[in-house]
Amino acid sequence: MAKERERQTRKDQKGRILKKGEGQDKNGRYYYVYVDASGKRKRIYNMDLIELRETEQAIQRDIKDGIDINTAKRTLNEQFAIYLATKEIRNTTKADYMSLWNRCVKDDIGKRKLINIKKSDLQIFFKKLSDKGYSNNTIKMYCNNLIHPTLELALDDDIIRKNPAKGCMKEYNSGSKTKDALTVAEQQSFLEYVENSKTFDIYYPLFTVMFSTACRCGEIIGLTWNDIDFKSGYISINHQLVYKNCGGGCKFYCAEPKTESGKREIPITKKCCKALIRQKEIQMSLGIDHHKQTAGLSNFVFTTSNSTPYMPTSINNLLKNIVNQYNRKEEESAKKEKRCAHLLPHISCHSFRHTGCTRLAENNIDPKTLQEFMGHADISVTMNVYNHVDKDRMKRELEKAELKSGII
Repeated sequence: MAKERERQTRKDQKGRILKKGEGQDKNGRYYYVYVDASGKRKRIYNMDLIELRETEQAIQRDIKDGIDINTAKRTLNEQFAIYLATKEIRNTTKADYMSLWNRCVKDDIGKRKLINIKKSDLQIFFKKLSDKGYSNNTIKMYCNNLIHPTLELALDDDIIRKNPAKGCMKEYNSGSKTKDALTVAEQQSFLEYVENSKTFDIYYPLFTVMFSTACRCGEIIGLTWNDIDFKSGYISINHQLVYKNCGGGCKFYCAEPKTESGKREIPITKKCCKALIRQKEIQMSLGIDHHKQTAGLSNFVFTTSNSTPYMPTSINNLLKNIVNQYNRKEEESAKKEKRCAHLLPHISCHSFRHTGCTRLAENNIDPKTLQEFMGHADISVTMNVYNHVDKDRMKRELEKAELKSGII
């Protein structure tokens, strides 16, 4: 009993009573001994008793709530690797996630320990992305698809008490930069320039088919002549070609369309048919080897001079060069003719899909038919196209209304 009373009334060198588990060594350093959630005996030190007790309270709170303090010292990078291992996604999607993570997160906040990541840390990280020119949609993708679910798994596993990524996207929910479709005038100017160019005319069939079918880039570069039935007048979209690093370096993979709805039959328009026939002639003149295989496929419609499919980045770089050259010539012409230059906007592979979809919507194709044509799993995606009206279309509609009513 005497020893028990002695332990209860143990004091430090200043005469202050020490609590259970507390002590002070001969150097005056305070320590606190406890058993963590995994049953291991731990000891922490601090020269200041008040600061030590603040840490004690945090430790006891974690133990009471079942928080694993040791695991909380895991870095965000390590937690992300665990998250990916638990998530059932395609290898290509996993490769996309890893690429995005390595690009911005890995060498930045990814090095931080989970226990040390606060909401303000994430807000600073997302602000840096914004300052670098990343769009709101890209920043939201980093949060909602990568960082938030990674931390949510840590929360579910009782590693952290709350998810610091929650509510970080409020200021990024508005003012997102939208991807505009090309206007009719821009589309015509682009195609005319490519067709009449001695440098780029070989790509005219590719761009015409991309506009006409509104297919995803992977569906276009993976298209084979076996998928095209000129007799019935349909193109079968049943696979896509992706260029990813799924381990062992970047290479092409044959994958199913993005969604189940992505498997579809697309009617061949007259303009598309002419472009495909022209593409056949181009391939014949180049001596393309239709037996050369890539990702288990052969007989590709659109290939390089080496009989290999185009990489999406190659097409985007090509588009950048075309737009730059067009705009440079247009500026020169406008200066000579003393008029405003009509420049082309930035054009990417996805611009063709969005533009093709917009042209169909402008011509009053019903939403359900357009949804099936585009392979959208959710009709709300299709409806967003109807809700996005460019200036030219708005002007035309107002002019029609004015003629009909005479009121506007």
